[in-house]
Amino acid sequence: MSNSDIISSADKALRPVLKELGRFPWIRLEGCCAGHKAEDSLWLETNVLGSSGLRRLMELLKILDGKLAGTDCRLDCLLSYTAGVESPPAPHGWIPTAVEIFWPSRSDWRRSQTMVIETMLSSIEEFSGRLSETPNPPCAINYCPFCSSSLIHIDTLEKSGGHRYRCGDCDMTWTMIDPVV
Repeated sequence: MSNSDIISSADKALRPVLKELGRFPWIRLEGCCAGHKAEDSLWLETNVLGSSGLRRLMELLKILDGKLAGTDCRLDCLLSYTAGVESPPAPHGWIPTAVEIFWPSRSDWRRSQTMVIETMLSSIEEFSGRLSETPNPPCAINYCPFCSSSLIHIDTLEKSGGHRYRCGDCDMTWTMIDPVV
């Protein structure tokens, strides 16, 4: 199922969050629920790309958790240990995760749900403003920018310095101009 399929079938309240998360190339949505009853919770099943994706997800969740501090809502994030057992395995380089936000079970639970969704949106906006990674860091590359593997092969050496690299794990290719030493 693609991100657009998940977004179109998702709860209307959760769609803005899913659209914003869908803009990040390092995260893929696999499933979600905004909670339908007072005792339910909001959850997202995602795949994140490599250790850099996990690092970005941790940064985003730190912002969200900080904004939820002082409320009666709780945030959990787990690596999905059932991926590949109860569902198809994640593609190579992608790490299955599950994020769940709990609120107290009471009659005004919709208010908590709305507050959580608004907090998620503002956290994504703040996180987007913090992205300061340069797409081409000024150093020799020693890991794959897509899956963080250290199994890197040089595909083509160019005289201009724009060498083509290939990851031995996720098979992604990219061109990088090596810095002058």
